[in-house]
Amino acid sequence: MAYGYFFIAPWIIGFVLFTLGPMLVSFGLMFTSYKGFRRINWVGLENIRELVLHDYRLLDSLRVTATYAFWVVALTILIGLALALYVNQKFPGRNLFRVIYFMPAAISGVALTFVWLALYDKEFGMINQFLRIFDLPRIGWLTTTQWAPWAFVIMAVYGVGYTMVIMLAGLQGIPEHLYDAAKIDGAGHLSLFRHITIPLLSPTIFFLTVIGVIGSMQVFTSGYILTQGGPARSTLFFIIYLFDVAFQQRRLGYASVLAWLFFIIIMLLTLVQFIGARRWVYYEAEVRNE
Repeated sequence: MAYGYFFIAPWIIGFVLFTLGPMLVSFGLMFTSYKGFRRINWVGLENIRELVLHDYRLLDSLRVTATYAFWVVALTILIGLALALYVNQKFPGRNLFRVIYFMPAAISGVALTFVWLALYDKEFGMINQFLRIFDLPRIGWLTTTQWAPWAFVIMAVYGVGYTMVIMLAGLQGIPEHLYDAAKIDGAGHLSLFRHITIPLLSPTIFFLTVIGVIGSMQVFTSGYILTQGGPARSTLFFIIYLFDVAFQQRRLGYASVLAWLFFIIIMLLTLVQFIGARRWVYYEAEVRNE
């Protein structure tokens, strides 16, 4: 027993120092006014009252983040499934296509963000140069409230290679004899996809949905580098707002309230997904009592 605790001690120490400890400290700071390296002033429920009654930027950040998460998760799953179905076919060079589709997901987030910054440039960006070929007007991708949110969605969907790989693994885990038996009974391609592929791929889709919602809700790097919440708060993602409150305004007490609110929101969204999964996620060896 002692040997087991000895080997897991580094993880336990790291968890206590860098995860559990900061969480407990932030919980205590929720009820204080603290600007860092100064006196901590106890304010009770004042931060929570401000959150509920006076923080108009909070609603903007939640709306922007929720909209972004919805489109990113929906599009990455749909496009990832389409690409996985394509590269799962037998044709010359399919391994090359798999590598090409996955490469954007393997590039550093910061480096890829600067590439998109150049692509989105209104005057000299490659995207607007391409639009000029067809005599279309140039778009202010990062400077207009209409297009800035979609610019981030496009950036996120560009990294669909990760989703494609997971989908491909799920597709290759479906037994071929199920397709063969259905074909003998006269099932067409659409019936095979609807009654075999989707049900048996549902655990994979569920997994990607859960981690997709959690990941997209925490978008920060690209938003901070490109727009820092602008223009007119159209890209004010929640984590950017939290960062601004904590490190620009130096209101660590109120930032702790925001952090715990965000934690609760993600926990509730995950719980709702797990509850809803009972209705549409199927496992091959599962026996259901209808």
